[in-house]
Amino acid sequence: MALRTTVKVGGISNLSDARYCSGMGVKYLGFTLDQNSDNYVDSDTLKTIKDWVVGPEIVGEFFTSDLGAIKEAVEKYAIDAIQVSDIEVCKRAITLDLPVIFAMDISVFQNPVELKKIMAEVEDRITFFLFFKTENTGLKKDDVLAIARDFKIMIAYGIDKENLEEWIEKSNIYGICLKGSSEIKPGFKDYDELADILELLEVD
Repeated sequence: MALRTTVKVGGISNLSDARYCSGMGVKYLGFTLDQNSDNYVDSDTLKTIKDWVVGPEIVGEFFTSDLGAIKEAVEKYAIDAIQVSDIEVCKRAITLDLPVIFAMDISVFQNPVELKKIMAEVEDRITFFLFFKTENTGLKKDDVLAIARDFKIMIAYGIDKENLEEWIEKSNIYGICLKGSSEIKPGFKDYDELADILELLEVD
């Protein structure tokens, strides 16, 4: 299966999501490895998932500023890449000798110049930037599209069936990031929202 743009699905916590996304051609599967986070995935669960899926890169998603904890998790989980959301951690994470994804909450930025200045500090040391929003504030879509002409960006907010084509066909973004969800019960999932978007991205 091939998709028309690069896709990451983050916050995966079960084998059902991982297998479905792998079969659909998703490039990156993200798992929260911070023990204090709601979607934390333990080592046994992740090992089981890794044994079942072939193809996607396994990304450890971290929200901590403790580089030591990140390093310990990297060694424990044997992941392919890491995702961090703090600029100083991002700078130091390069020493772990793994691809780094820098996730940035762009709802806190009003000025694209300020954001681009931060991005330029690490641009040559990361795999790509991931833009997300915790509030409906900050940079507007036109600002983001302008930044995407100069930086490798994946979008992780505001994507639905209605605006998908505008995001992927009329912009220079690197890809999109979707979110996994909980199982109704082991082995049973409601894939409606995730499936709708991935099916629209399938290459004929």
